[in-house]
Amino acid sequence: MADISQEIDQLRNAVYGEEVRGAFISCMQKIHEENESYNSIKESVNQSAATMQEQVESINMKSEEVKAALQNLTIAIANGKAQQDANEKATAAGKTQQTATEKATAAGKTQQTATEKATAAGKTQQTATEKATEASKTQQTALQKVVDSAKQIDSAIQQSVTAANQATQDAKQAAGLASTAAGNADGATSAAIQAAKNANLATDNANKAEQSRSQAETARVQAEQARSQAESDRASAEQTRTASENVRIQNEKDRQANTADAIAKAKEATEILINQVNTIAFQINPDDKGLDAIILSA
Repeated sequence: MADISQEIDQLRNAVYGEEVRGAFISCMQKIHEENESYNSIKESVNQSAATMQEQVESINMKSEEVKAALQNLTIAIANGKAQQDANEKATAAGKTQQTATEKATAAGKTQQTATEKATAAGKTQQTATEKATEASKTQQTALQKVVDSAKQIDSAIQQSVTAANQATQDAKQAAGLASTAAGNADGATSAAIQAAKNANLATDNANKAEQSRSQAETARVQAEQARSQAESDRASAEQTRTASENVRIQNEKDRQANTADAIAKAKEATEILINQVNTIAFQINPDDKGLDAIILSA
């Protein structure tokens, strides 16, 4: 606020028009300088507000970029999870195939054990047949006279031979089954090897998917940090803008108060002049073109 108390005192104590004019001119100059100072402050505040607006727009643009990055990150995470689910399904399929292979191998081993048992039984029966044949020959030589007994023994021998032949056929069939089971076991082993390869490939894919997910998580953390920093910058800029706006409002209030006070004091000085016993009139000085005060008698 311009201090015009000195000019008011000069107006109160003025005797000559030059003193009145000097007081008015000094008063107007101070008010003008105060207004110029206010205009300068107002211009500075407006420039600060424009700068704050540009910073807010820049922050909003950065926020949009962060949102786009977060959307891309969400898509990447979803793709990584889908790849991981596919890898888990492939791994489960590989484990199922491996289980089937193990069951087939166990069945092949069981069949092979049965074949070995049948072969052992056939050999035992063949040995018994050979022994019976030798005994029959010995008995036939020794007991030629006992024909009926010999015939019965021969019948028993024939039955034994038949049983031995049947055991031999069963052994051959068991051997064929064992060969088939061995082929099946080989096929199952090949399938198990392929399943193991598939499981290894699925594991590699799972590891790659985990790496992709880890990279995506790192990118998400970085994007979140950038967003947090941008939000902090925006909040700081908003605080600065609010402070500048508060200063501008306070300056406007001070200017209005100072202007009102100056007008009130000018009115007061005018009323003092009017209330004087003598009346003051003003005229333009023809020499210096200034304003002269003329005191008229009441």
